[in-house]
Amino acid sequence: NNKFVTCNYFDKDRYKRYIAECFIDKININAWMVRTGHAVAYRKYSKKFVSQENIAKRDKSGLWSGKFEMPWDWRKN
Repeated sequence: NNKFVTCNYFDKDRYKRYIAECFIDKININAWMVRTGHAVAYRKYSKKFVSQENIAKRDKSGLWSGKFEMPWDWRKN
């Protein structure tokens, strides 16, 4: 839609990947993805998006509409 995405990185993980929050205008894309069930809150590093995840669970949005394995469990297995 001819909109710019702006990302603000604030850290790097142990693999030297950027940890950032991205925005379109004033919309936080990270929060939007979690709230709509397209991503999960990664509680190990931040509790920031837990409330958005709870909304997605309550509404059975995206991933929460069925059964799935949390990414960290999948990687462990």
